Amino acid sequence: MIIKELSVELINDWFDFFENSAFEDHEEWKGCYCTAFYYPKPEEYSNKSNRRKDYAKWLIETGRMCGYMAYENGKVVGWANSNNKTKYPGLNSINDDKEKVLSIVCFIVEKEHRGKGIAKKLLNKIIEEAKGKDYSVIEAYPKKGAKSEYGRWNGPFEMYKKTGFSEYEIGKNKVVRKYIGSEKER
Repeated sequence: MIIKELSVELINDWFDFFENSAFEDHEEWKGCYCTAFYYPKPEEYSNKSNRRKDYAKWLIETGRMCGYMAYENGKVVGWANSNNKTKYPGLNSINDDKEKVLSIVCFIVEKEHRGKGIAKKLLNKIIEEAKGKDYSVIEAYPKKGAKSEYGRWNGPFEMYKKTGFSEYEIGKNKVVRKYIGSEKER
């Protein structure tokens, strides 16, 4: 298993994953391209195509979409969307932070690879990389009572708890957080 950070050079791998294997068992999600938290679109994109695929391509090419891909035998089998919280317009309603926060908004693992620890490996990579990028907090939005794997697209609540995340409330929103490089982590 190799974990690589999303880059323009890997865009074809990313699109191949989204279009051919990520949603084999959940067709209705096939066209999401992991853009939900990037709405509303920024003004710089206002005159561009309304297709999600085109928007995702633009987000990747401009460095706005970030995350990590898990490769097995040269093929992407998992993806985690993580970025500076301020880069997600969809999180503006729960953004009262004075600290630099890395948000994790989505995990997707190919059906035949689920249950093999790929999301955990992606999460560990995100934590490791965040420490080197001066983040003080990692935040995620799992659905605590989710019973199906489809309800766990933000990552399984239990995985976060086992990795040292704690529950917090920001306004009416429940999140999980892990403090890194600060007194709260210790």
